Amino acid sequence: VVPTDPNLPPAETKPVGDPKQVVSKFLSNLGSQNLKAAYDIAENPSWGSYDRFSNPTSGFGGVKNISVKNISTKSSANNVASVNATYDVTDKDGNKTALEVTYGLKQTANGWKITSYKINSSQKQ
Repeated sequence: VVPTDPNLPPAETKPVGDPKQVVSKFLSNLGSQNLKAAYDIAENPSWGSYDRFSNPTSGFGGVKNISVKNISTKSSANNVASVNATYDVTDKDGNKTALEVTYGLKQTANGWKITSYKINSSQKQ
């Protein structure tokens, strides 16, 4: 342990990682049915428990495949970020939906976490 000089200002902490990469990883995990890994990179109160998140009817458990079209960082400042993602979701019944979603993220001690999810556009294919 290196002692710190109490007269110096605290070191500025920069956000670790890229919020866009977190959304990409989240979608990749959903698409490969690795729901636990997807859930672990989120802290979204509206998703509730893992059981609720992974529910095959009302949660992400019904996702069979995701085909990402585009992911872009809309804004990132003061330890919060907004990331837009456009992708096609295929459910376990073979139904395909094109989605445009905005993800809200916050910087935590463990990197960026998804804290909100807003569907801007949803079209059955």
